[in-house]
Amino acid sequence: MSIEEQKRLIRNEVKQKLMRLPMSWVQEESHTIQEAVMESRAYREAETICCYVSFGKEVQTLLILKDALKSGKRVGVPLCVAKGIMEIREIRSFEDLEPGVYGIAEPKKTTRIIEKKEIDCAIIPCVTCDRSGGRMGHGAGYYDRYLADADFLKMILCFEEIMVPKVPMDSYDIAMDAVVSQKGVQCIKRSR
Repeated sequence: MSIEEQKRLIRNEVKQKLMRLPMSWVQEESHTIQEAVMESRAYREAETICCYVSFGKEVQTLLILKDALKSGKRVGVPLCVAKGIMEIREIRSFEDLEPGVYGIAEPKKTTRIIEKKEIDCAIIPCVTCDRSGGRMGHGAGYYDRYLADADFLKMILCFEEIMVPKVPMDSYDIAMDAVVSQKGVQCIKRSR
């Protein structure tokens, strides 16, 4: 079975598991994960963060975004600008967001670009991941392309219930530096 076929199979299994989980559970467990992120040294010391805006039954990020804005961090959010291509744009409040690709909230096109070299820590979504930082997204490649030459700390958020023993990885797949679940932050490669 090819890596793509393995990924398709895992994505389907994870989506089935998520469908059975009530939204109240997602919100409650997300709260625990967000607290772990906000208590981490990487997040606390970061002056500029990049964070996804959660959608559906992804690990929620509203608390992180609110905290980062309130505490004076520069906050970048992904903006899809072409097929498979995204930029990180600065938001100063939730009013800087509007519905974007796939119905996910994105920064308005008038917001300022944050360059990769300005980012200290990125909080990244997944369909699933493994404990060694292997990440599986939805398959469009937005994050893998963006992260290919990024030097900032990459934190992935995932529920324990949908983690897999090993994510099949292609040469272009980017491993994460830290995995954050309900069990807290597991630093994988570096502790910046």
